[in-house]
This record gives sequence, C-alpha cells and structure tokens, in this order.
Amino acid sequence: MKSMYRSPVMRWIAGAVLALAASAAVAQDAPPGGQQQQGPQKPVTPNVMKTFGGWDVRCYPVNSPAPCDMWEAIAFKKGGQLAVSISIVYVPSQDVHLLQFIVPLGVDLAKGGKIVSDGYTSDTWRYHHCDRIGCYIVVPQGNAVVDALKSQSTMKVRIVQFHGKPIDLSVPLKGFAEAHTAMVELAHQKAVSSPAAPAADGAP
Repeated sequence: MKSMYRSPVMRWIAGAVLALAASAAVAQDAPPGGQQQQGPQKPVTPNVMKTFGGWDVRCYPVNSPAPCDMWEAIAFKKGGQLAVSISIVYVPSQDVHLLQFIVPLGVDLAKGGKIVSDGYTSDTWRYHHCDRIGCYIVVPQGNAVVDALKSQSTMKVRIVQFHGKPIDLSVPLKGFAEAHTAMVELAHQKAVSSPAAPAADGAP
C-alpha cells in the first residue's frame, strides 16, 4: 500500500478519512443543550505521524475530542485503485473507538460488509454512504472489534458485489497493537473535551 500513498486518491483519503468519525465523536461528546463543536470541514494535514508495520498513526491540528487516528489502506496491485481503507479513532472522554471503512464502488448495498479472520467474525454492518472514492461503513461502537483484532495476525473485509459474489479484501494486522497503543496515548494527550456544564448555585 505505501507505494500508493502519494497518489492523488490516497492523498485525498489520508487527509479526509478522519472527518466523518471525528464529527461523530464531537456529536457524542457535546453536552446536552450546549453548542456543538464542529468537526473539520476540509482535509487537513496531520502534524504527527508514526508508522507501525502497515499502520499509520496520525494526529491533526484540530480542536476535537478525537484528533488522532490509526489508518491503513490497501490498493489493488493492478491499476493501483483503492481496495480498502480503514481508519480507527479513539475518544478518551467516551472511552470508545469509532471505525470507518472505505471499499470500492459497485457493492451490493443491501448486503453490507463485515470483518472475518481466523478467530473472529464481526456483525454485518450497513453502508453509511458512497461517493466518488468508494462506499463507507461507519461503526460508532467499535471497542469489541478493536479488542478482538489485537490478537489476530490478518483480517479480511468481506463485501458482496452487486449481483455478484462475496469478495474478501485482505488487510495485514502487523503493527496493529503497537499502533493502537500509540494512538490511545496521543489521543489522551491531545484530545479537547467539551466544555463542562455550569456548576449549580453554591457548588465549588
């Protein structure tokens, strides 16, 4: 994949893939009745990047409850088009992981997608939307998925072609656990929590 990182499509994904998950994190973290902080409106460049195996840990210069993610993208060998992209963010204030997958266009939207490996099979997830890059799956409660993948060596994102057969998109997990540890540590350092609710009269 890394040879494809500098292609225009991969650069776009590298800058934009965090926005949807970060916006969801902000929505979850906003206090009831309070002003909701807006997530990034356009792709931004990470100011921290570390690599563990095939996984990049990226942190962005944004005020967000989830400013960091861990990311891997795989390109088809023939043609160099995106096969699958996976972004995982951690929201310290919620102690929750958010997952976002991008898979190629032409999938059967009714069938959804899932993760399979030697020792784990996820639920089937619905597609969130599709654009010119691909079709997106967003998993807002991903703690169990992340915990399961830490002990696996490889995983496959299983999708179904429209009027076709299931396809397994292989994703190596080398460096996954190390990347996760680094992302969580950085998220705790850099995350911005929502403003606290006003204290009641007489409270310290």
